Amino acid sequence: MLAHIVTDWLAQIPNPHPVQPEVGGDKILGLLNNVKWGAGVALIAGFFIGLIVWVGGRWVDHHRAGKVGVVMMLCAVAGAILYGIGWSLINSFAGG
Repeated sequence: MLAHIVTDWLAQIPNPHPVQPEVGGDKILGLLNNVKWGAGVALIAGFFIGLIVWVGGRWVDHHRAGKVGVVMMLCAVAGAILYGIGWSLINSFAGG
């Protein structure tokens, strides 16, 4: 019974659609696009630097460096997956 009351109460909360601000909206979108571009470059650089660390660690038989390189590459791949689905996930939450 309490769950029914809570769901009825939550259904009454309005869900407004996102609106671009009149003043500075283009600058905000430009900043967000620059941050998005920088995040993509950082993910690509992280993967290739991890690849270099992994190859260097295996080449000189330094297993710890090899493991660090693998972790760097896995973090870059996980970040790329989140980068890829993040936009659609945020749009689904914001769009209703």
